[in-house]
Amino acid sequence: MPLNPNRNIIIVGAGPFISRSLTHYLASQNWHIVLISRTEQNLRAYALETTKLYPSAPPVLTHTADASDPANLLIALDWAAAQLGGKVDVLCYNAAAVGPTDLMSVTPDILTDDFKIAAVGLLVAGQWFPKHANTDHIPAGEYPLFLITGSELNKKPWPTYSSLSAAKAASQNLTDQFSQILTKEHRILVGQPLVVQPIIPSQEGGWLTKSDPEVIVKEIFRPFLERREAIGVDGNGIHEWIRDRVW
Repeated sequence: MPLNPNRNIIIVGAGPFISRSLTHYLASQNWHIVLISRTEQNLRAYALETTKLYPSAPPVLTHTADASDPANLLIALDWAAAQLGGKVDVLCYNAAAVGPTDLMSVTPDILTDDFKIAAVGLLVAGQWFPKHANTDHIPAGEYPLFLITGSELNKKPWPTYSSLSAAKAASQNLTDQFSQILTKEHRILVGQPLVVQPIIPSQEGGWLTKSDPEVIVKEIFRPFLERREAIGVDGNGIHEWIRDRVW
């Protein structure tokens, strides 16, 4: 199902896997996209690649920021919102430090840094969004969406990915809390795509697990984006909203 065109999204934590595939999909729908991440070179590469694939789509905008630094992240979010006319349809928080950390050797500094990226940055983004969420389309049944990439590491932590497991548990607790507040008090939907298996590229091409980023976007990101546009003029669709989708 095609999405409404001329909508927009800010993606915090733009990387080579899920956010890249999500960017390509939304560019195909003629969305305005702003990518936020630490590395300017990578951001430029993602934007250029998307422009080549979808030359008729609005140009992808980028801004460097460290999601673990609240002041730095807020500057980037404010800039992104300004480029989008001050009203944001979807905010996607995809930032996390993904990598192996053994429970018995991980340092407090690494755990603290990973916690700041996954949880503190999420807190900052979630508190910022109500001031900038686009509620103009609510009378037509379309609601703004806070989309947070998750996993099941909060339920089944991996001691070999100890820091990520702990940080994700904290971020998903915050997601639970935001889902209780944002919809009720600010008319913002909260969606949590949960990726169970790690995304591991194969040297021969393809992926070593079922976690193909394009499939992930199709199966557990697109349904959120489609459903947010179909809540209904009476708002009854909110009661049928599915917050978590697992792949």
